[in-house]
Amino acid sequence: MGGFEVVVPNRPTMEHTVIPVIESLNRKDMEGARNLLRIALQVLLVRAVNTVILASDDMRDLLPREDPLLKNCIDPTDALARSTINWTRSVEKGS
Repeated sequence: MGGFEVVVPNRPTMEHTVIPVIESLNRKDMEGARNLLRIALQVLLVRAVNTVILASDDMRDLLPREDPLLKNCIDPTDALARSTINWTRSVEKGS
C-alpha cells in the first residue's frame, strides 16, 4: 500500500477562495460559491494534489455531478461507508 501526503490550502488560497466559498454559502450566493470552489480545487490540483476530500456537505453539493473536477474529489462519508462495507465482507469471509 502506498503512502500519501496531506496538503492543505495555503493561507492565500484559504483567504481568497475557501473562506469566501463559505461566506458565499452563508449569503445563499450559490453561483459565487460554486465558482470559488472550482478555483480552490484547481489551485490544489495545480499543486500536484491527486485527490481532494470535500468534508463539507455544503461544498460537496455545490458542483453538479457531471462536473469534471468531482472526479478528483472524495466524499468522506461515502468513503467511510464503502470501507465499512468492505471490512464487514472481509470479516464475514474469514469466519
